[in-house]
Amino acid sequence: MDSINIGKKINSAISDPVARNEAQRYSLRTRLAFLPDQYIGESWFFRLLTLVYYYFFIYFHGFEIKGIEKIDPHRGCLFIARHSTHNGEIVGTVVCVYHMTGRVMRSLIHRYLTPFFPLLRLMGSVPGEPKSALSLLKSGFWVAVVPGGAEEGMIGHENAYKVCWPKKRKGFAYIATDAQVPIVPLFLSNVDEMRWNPTLWLWNRLGLGRLFTYIIDLNIPFISHFIILLASTAWFLVTFIQIPIPAKITLHIGDPVQFDALHDSIDSVVKQAKHDLQALIDRHQPYGKSYTNAVRERFECLIQYWRKRVM
Repeated sequence: MDSINIGKKINSAISDPVARNEAQRYSLRTRLAFLPDQYIGESWFFRLLTLVYYYFFIYFHGFEIKGIEKIDPHRGCLFIARHSTHNGEIVGTVVCVYHMTGRVMRSLIHRYLTPFFPLLRLMGSVPGEPKSALSLLKSGFWVAVVPGGAEEGMIGHENAYKVCWPKKRKGFAYIATDAQVPIVPLFLSNVDEMRWNPTLWLWNRLGLGRLFTYIIDLNIPFISHFIILLASTAWFLVTFIQIPIPAKITLHIGDPVQFDALHDSIDSVVKQAKHDLQALIDRHQPYGKSYTNAVRERFECLIQYWRKRVM
């Protein structure tokens, strides 16, 4: 009886008829992602995340967005990004984007993580399944995905700003072409420098990231999959050990990937998307991973801010 009442409440809160119709296909938990942006943004959980992340990102990291004018605010959009080595930017970015644009990005998270972090659904996140992602895009929502997954986050700090997608990761291209929405690359400059993790630093110094990449590239049946699952679990747990670094972070929004949904093959769409994302990273992170440059940029911004205040 309670689930029926909750379902009715969720349905009544979804004002858009297209979103309401798409939401009916899913469980109550997944339907939460179809709630209006403002409804999610004003929820108690999102307000809590605002207190924890928003002000810290703004004042400690100087978070800002560049290129938002490239996005149609009234149309669905699929954002793609590279996976960081620490996961520390994901929630904060979603919170900041909402307060600066009024839109909540629906993050596609790993299906294995969803049962352990059910509260993430309250901020619009859903398991990375093609069907629900397609419905969200058709309903006009902004959806964000990291095609490289955890594998991309574990290949070593020397590859921190290199797009490394497993060959099988093509799902995002299928749903974008099916929904006929733009694929837009995102890049958070200095993202890897904003957190320091002693365990991951040791992992990198010992060359375990390169060893992991080598083993995965061998593509040994069953063994490679088991290693990925085991390493991903250990890596995810370790990422909670983070030391904040005052690095300047800017969310750069690239130009929509150019493709013909009716004539281009999925492989060509994936190839172009990967190229555009790497080009965006190279343009805004030309020096690669550098704590010195990241911190210097933040202090330069602070100096400019106080000079303007004094003048």
